[in-house]
Amino acid sequence: MKDKLIAVWLLSLLCIPLLSFYGRPLQLTIIKQFSTEILTLYLGVTLSVVLVVFLVTLVRSGLDPYCYHLIWVAALSLILYAHLPFVEKIHVALFGMFGFLSQKIFEQKMAVLFCVAVAGLDELLQHFLVARVGDWRDVWLNLFSASLGMLLAFLLFGSRNSQPAWSPDQ
Repeated sequence: MKDKLIAVWLLSLLCIPLLSFYGRPLQLTIIKQFSTEILTLYLGVTLSVVLVVFLVTLVRSGLDPYCYHLIWVAALSLILYAHLPFVEKIHVALFGMFGFLSQKIFEQKMAVLFCVAVAGLDELLQHFLVARVGDWRDVWLNLFSASLGMLLAFLLFGSRNSQPAWSPDQ
């Protein structure tokens, strides 16, 4: 199981620079095939599933004090998501998954280090690409998205070296 998680984590890590290089042409191709309303709906459904998992985690935790943060995090995530342009909504999905997998595989300090490094290096790479622009706002969006993924993983599974935050028999 851990080997599969590491393989998916490496794939998500590889997707980040690949989308820096080929993201804009890929986005234009996808937008030509599907309307932005449909794509936004798909990403919205994905975010809704994540929020439902947040709520289920809150209920199953027996109202663990850490889980109270889910209330404001979920509200902030919805507000952020609703006001982002479509091309930026991809950050939430990609870096959210990267943060989730990093938290699941590595110790928390290492997971944070990976997320901060990848978020910054991705925008630094884009700064040197002709068709892209490195932007501090995107670094913060990447970090926020990775933090959401890490928080979800922490609440669902606890830290790597501790007991799960909840178990089905609670």
